Amino acid sequence: MVEYMGDEETTPWNLVAAGKLGRTDSSAVTDPLFQLLVIRRFWGPVFADFFREDLRPLVGQLVEARNLWAHFNLPSETAYSDRLLLAMERIVAPVAPETTTDLRALRTELHDPVAGDGELTVDAATSPDSVALVAQLRKTEAAFEDLQRRFGELSDQLTATRRVAAGKQLKLTAAENRADVMAREAERLEARLEAELMSRTRMEWLFVAFITLMVLVMTLISL
Repeated sequence: MVEYMGDEETTPWNLVAAGKLGRTDSSAVTDPLFQLLVIRRFWGPVFADFFREDLRPLVGQLVEARNLWAHFNLPSETAYSDRLLLAMERIVAPVAPETTTDLRALRTELHDPVAGDGELTVDAATSPDSVALVAQLRKTEAAFEDLQRRFGELSDQLTATRRVAAGKQLKLTAAENRADVMAREAERLEARLEAELMSRTRMEWLFVAFITLMVLVMTLISL
C-alpha cells in the first residue's frame, strides 16, 4: 500500500485508504478488519499479483465472519470454524508461513481438544527450510481440501442436474401418456361419427324409397 499510495507524514496510506473505505481516521494498520477491507478494496491494483486469484473470495468470507462475531452471531459449528481457520491459513501463508503452524495447531485442537495444550507457540529454533517445508505442506493440504470442496460442489450440481433431467423425463412420459389417451379418444369419436353417418345415410335412403313407393301407389290409383 505504501508503494501504491505513498506514505506522506501528513497523509499516511492508511488514512487515505480509510477515507476511500468511508471509515474514520482512527483505522489502524493493525486492525484485522481494516486489513481485510483494504485487501478487498484494493485487490486489483495492489494485491492481485501477490495473492492467487482463488484467495480473493476468502477475504470476503473472513469479513463476513468478523461481522458475525462482532454481533454475537458467529456459528458455533466445528466445520464453520475449521473453514475460517483454513481461510486464515491460506491468506497468511504467502506473507508469514511460520504463522501457519499456529493456525494448523488450532485446527487440530478444534477437532481434538485433548491434543492441544492451549499454549500454541512456534519454536524459534526451527530452521527456515523446515518452516518453508511446513508452509508448502499447508499449501498442498489447503489445495487438496479445496479440490475436495470443489468435487463436492460438482457432485451436488450433477445430482441436481440428474434430478432436473428425471423430472423432465417424468413430464415427457406423462405428456406422451396424455397424447396416447387423446389419440384413442379421437379414434373412438371418429368410429362413432362414421357409424352415425352410415345410420343417417340409411335413413335417407329409406325415406327416398318410401317417397318413391308413395308416388308409385298414387300413380297406380289414379289409373
